[in-house]
Amino acid sequence: MAALNRLSQRIIENFQETTRDLSLLTGSSPSTTPYDLSDDRVKEISKLLDSRIERERLEGMKRIIAGISKGRDMENFFAQVVKNVVSQSIEIRKLVYIYLLRFASTNSDLLLLSINTFQKDLSDPSPLIRSMSLRVLTSIRVPVIQGIVMLGLKKLVTDRNPWVRKTVAGGLAKVYEMDPSSLSQLIPLLQTLLSSPSPLTLGASLTAFTEICPDRLDLLHPYYRHIIKLLVDADEWGQSVALGVLTRYARVMLEQPPNSGPSNPNIIPKEENGQPQTRTGTGTATTTTKTQNEESEDEFSGIDEDLAMFLHFIKPLFQSCNSAVILATSNAYYHLAPCSHKIIGQELLVKPLIRLAGGSSNNSKLGKEEIGSLTWDILASMAEERPWLFTKYHSSFFVHTSESIFIQKAKLRALVAVTNDDNAQVSIREFKHYVKFPDTAIAEEAVKALGHIVRNQPDVAATGLRSLMRLLKSQRDTLVAQAVIVLKSVILSSSITSSSTIPSPQTLVAKLAKQLDGITNPKARASVYWLVGQFSACDPNSESEKKGLGWQGVELWVPDILRKGIKGFVNESEQAKLQILTLASKLLVISPSSSQSNLFSTYLFSLARYDQDYDIRDRARFLYALLRGIRDEKVSINSGDEQKQEESDEGGEEDRGGVVLRREQIKVVILGKREINDLTEKGQRNDFQVGTMSRITGKKLGGYEEVPEWTDDPTDSSLRDSEYESVQPPTPLSVPTPTYPIPPMSTSISRQTASPNGSSPVGSYPQPNAGIAPSGVGTANASAPKGKFRDLDAFLNSESESEEEEEEEDESDSDHQVHAPMAVTAPPRSAIVPEYDESTSESEDDSSENDNESDSEDDEKAALYR
Repeated sequence: MAALNRLSQRIIENFQETTRDLSLLTGSSPSTTPYDLSDDRVKEISKLLDSRIERERLEGMKRIIAGISKGRDMENFFAQVVKNVVSQSIEIRKLVYIYLLRFASTNSDLLLLSINTFQKDLSDPSPLIRSMSLRVLTSIRVPVIQGIVMLGLKKLVTDRNPWVRKTVAGGLAKVYEMDPSSLSQLIPLLQTLLSSPSPLTLGASLTAFTEICPDRLDLLHPYYRHIIKLLVDADEWGQSVALGVLTRYARVMLEQPPNSGPSNPNIIPKEENGQPQTRTGTGTATTTTKTQNEESEDEFSGIDEDLAMFLHFIKPLFQSCNSAVILATSNAYYHLAPCSHKIIGQELLVKPLIRLAGGSSNNSKLGKEEIGSLTWDILASMAEERPWLFTKYHSSFFVHTSESIFIQKAKLRALVAVTNDDNAQVSIREFKHYVKFPDTAIAEEAVKALGHIVRNQPDVAATGLRSLMRLLKSQRDTLVAQAVIVLKSVILSSSITSSSTIPSPQTLVAKLAKQLDGITNPKARASVYWLVGQFSACDPNSESEKKGLGWQGVELWVPDILRKGIKGFVNESEQAKLQILTLASKLLVISPSSSQSNLFSTYLFSLARYDQDYDIRDRARFLYALLRGIRDEKVSINSGDEQKQEESDEGGEEDRGGVVLRREQIKVVILGKREINDLTEKGQRNDFQVGTMSRITGKKLGGYEEVPEWTDDPTDSSLRDSEYESVQPPTPLSVPTPTYPIPPMSTSISRQTASPNGSSPVGSYPQPNAGIAPSGVGTANASAPKGKFRDLDAFLNSESESEEEEEEEDESDSDHQVHAPMAVTAPPRSAIVPEYDESTSESEDDSSENDNESDSEDDEKAALYR
């Protein structure tokens, strides 16, 4: 009757929910819905919760949950809601627990009044009530009840329902957060959860492991292979957590495979005699020609068997529908897999990532574009560290105007990284096209990419340099400025001096100086002034070609650049003014005998002395003091009274003594070489691991963990051999059981091992061949006692018996074929299925009423249990 009442109540509720919209047609007010949260409707909630009618209390709880979903503050009803936790209606109790889970942490004192009810619900027949009651208990942040919470965790850690065990895993982290000293009591519970045969608890158990004891990787030794086998069937977010944990475990506990990490397999090392080594056909290692004939037929030769097992079992996860699982699997292969392996090589991660990035970036659904952006950024980071993995997919990184700026920048980074001698011509055409993009940021990145190709690809350097020089005449000031900055890096690079197809640095600087009047960007003008001073000195052998024109030791066109700078000094930017002062100082050092150079510098220092910017004044004072040695040399040569008087008037600091540098020393200070930075931002965020949000954002975020380095002392493989991999054959039972005659059967009997009803118990996980009985059932040996199992999971996970028992079964099979049918003994159900409390299942209570009516049917099925 109770079941019929619940069924009728659900039918009525469903009918009411489906006919609420009819109120609009009948003209009644739509405020009768529980989602109408007006003040009058909220005031009615208290009356509904205090009502004696179950339906009204349920209506009140629905309104509260609806208010929570709408963002209303429903904490004021906490005391009234707690009273309904003892309701007989399971629907009301579900809503009450949902409410309590939200406000338990802030109302722990009131919850203590119902602590006995929560403890009682730990034994409720409904697994949902059991799990919710445990969640509420672990959410009460009161140290006094930690003992009660621990008892509840110990009670439900072996619960038959996997969802309840999953709740236990979440409760372990809460208890540890409340009381870290309880770690020693939590670890055995965590180990019990890790040994669970259900994949539903895998993610929660490993999440608890990462929060409780992330450094205790040694605890995973006996469960390593067990977790790998359950990984494919686990939930998606559990898979991503498990992949991260197992990746760290492999780096710390397993042996590093050959050719793993950032090593380029295309670079063949040489022997001591200088001869290159040759590769074997397997592609797993590089060996000499002497060992070619000794190549092993094993495809995983040289690789740790546990590592190969892990990489091989997670290959199907590349096809997952969850982007986090694909990224986690790619990270595992990136950090663990060897290069150029046929089955588990690093190359396997490329196609899934490109498919995920391309499919997400072209999808307009909510969140898909963000997934595509993050995936392209991860691809760019991987391409920068290991470009040989992505060289084949060069065209996949071409930029499209319909994509977001973030994706375009990531693709440009990757395209620059994978550019080599084979695709340099294609890349430079792409970059020249990207310069025309209307977005300024993308165009500037394309200009930087052109500079990178000019510096690193000599075959196409001339083409890229011509493109950069043409950009100086562009109508877009930002492109002109970026081209000047890139040309500066090209001029300072060492590759330009060794290339015969690229003009000399002095020629390029002269062309830049010629375009100075058309350059308006402050940073670009400052770069031109600096380059002019750096390359202003002429070759002493070409001094005769000047025919007495210009300044000695200085190119003919350089003094005019200084004249233009001094003439517009007042209107220049701060950066340009600093570089004009530096240019005048460099020319004075290179040509100290020129009277015009001395006059220019004197006038310029006078202008800078009264500049409004204190940086300009400080730089002028510093350079004037630095050039003291050159002025003293000129004074000793000319010994003119006017010059002495001028210097004594303008520089009172000369009488203070101090160290005076000679001309050669000043030249080292001012004309010293300068290192260039890679403008493609390659390696800018290499401080963080690839595939993490910390690397994408450029700063360390919460939860970031470094992938440990490969261990030099791997653990023994025998540590990972456990009973969870090979279940021991059953040991004899001495329980007397009745005998039942059975008809002649074949050597193996097909049966259901779960329950007499043919369905597996709640929480059991079907294993391969779990429903096939071992051969020999019904033979003479059947009268022997049967095996003991610790629980039902061990029984369902049992495998074939030992070889000795198989031989005995073969003998009994032959006897069975000759002799007449014999009776078989079977232990009662209690000897196989663990006993539970009477209140643990409603189905057991219902089925017990029909036991007397189906004795014959149970007797026949009991013969199939052993």
